[in-house]
Amino acid sequence: SPDTCRFWDATTGEKLDKDRFRRDLGNIEEAYKEMLFRLTGERA
Repeated sequence: SPDTCRFWDATTGEKLDKDRFRRDLGNIEEAYKEMLFRLTGERA
């Protein structure tokens, strides 16, 4: 889960994990949906 792991985009450095919430970076739901897609190939 993005709540217990660290995920960054290797190209852009964009944070896709719990830091979106902790650092008030916004778009938490969209980042988690992106992680779902990257891990499973499915869109939420």
